[in-house]
Amino acid sequence: MKFEEIEKSMLKDKQKFSDFLELNRTYGFSMVNVEDFEISETITFGLKQHITKDTLFQAASMSKSIFAATMMRLNELGMINMEKNLVPEIRKIMPLENHEKGLIITYKDLLSHTAGLNIHGFSGYLQNQEIPTLLQMLHGERPSNSLKLELIHLPSTKFSYSGGGYMLAQYLLEQETNKSYSEWANELVFTPLKMKNSLLAFSIDQIDRSKIAQAWSEHDTPIDNGFIFYPELAAAGLWSTPTDLALFGIEMMRTLQGESHWMTKQSAELMMTLPKNIKTEYGLGFMLKDQTDFYFGHGGDNIGFHGGMLFYPLKGQGVVVMINSDIGDGIRDQIINTVSREYL
Repeated sequence: MKFEEIEKSMLKDKQKFSDFLELNRTYGFSMVNVEDFEISETITFGLKQHITKDTLFQAASMSKSIFAATMMRLNELGMINMEKNLVPEIRKIMPLENHEKGLIITYKDLLSHTAGLNIHGFSGYLQNQEIPTLLQMLHGERPSNSLKLELIHLPSTKFSYSGGGYMLAQYLLEQETNKSYSEWANELVFTPLKMKNSLLAFSIDQIDRSKIAQAWSEHDTPIDNGFIFYPELAAAGLWSTPTDLALFGIEMMRTLQGESHWMTKQSAELMMTLPKNIKTEYGLGFMLKDQTDFYFGHGGDNIGFHGGMLFYPLKGQGVVVMINSDIGDGIRDQIINTVSREYL
């Protein structure tokens, strides 16, 4: 669906899109359309700074899709086993004494939010704050600003969205492979898919401020020093662009069609499979919908940034939207909903 058509559907020719952004206190906007398994259109608006297709935004929870794809590639390479019972390793870092001995938690459970864990999301850190280690995050120890990770119900019994579960998976992955997640993502996802503007920064010094969109707060003020820092890489820490995320989505769609040499069709289909006997819309790293036409995607919400991506593999169509305003999340929602209505 062309941007011109989206704009007309949303605004009814009553105002310019730039005026619509200003009205909604959104000063940086970047969007990509996908048609026939290719990027067909790139749209950017910058009201307070110059925004290009290469300007980086925080991907927030869309980070989870990249992490899940990295894990699937590692599973294919035999570096990890998605079906392995992780409980012996988990017991080393968090107590599970009050739960039955036959407990089973796998990487699949962690990535589908069915492992029974708490911690929905994260608040990020001011740039003058001390940044916790991954283990401190999991234990809820200062300087971490999140609570400790705990098992709140039995695994594989119900859906409970857990960014904390993704961070546990990242910790276990790094312990098992003796290599950082960011290194694996660069090697297995960013480089082969030519995602040249995607970054998993585990320290603030790694971020080039000249390349990022300035985040704006819910008070319609620029966030100090440009952004809140999210060291929770697997769950929320990706910096990227709509172009890069579209390249990722296109390759996932091609994989589902059996037309990719990057990932096997079997792995992609596993990512698009809902857990059995559990009411949920999440597979491995993606939200899934199967109405008149199947689609997959994910949203993302960090302080100062919102985004969303949606892909229709049977049609080779999709859209990715990223904005730099806490107030303007409704813009993301309107665009995604408009495209969804058109494609269904």
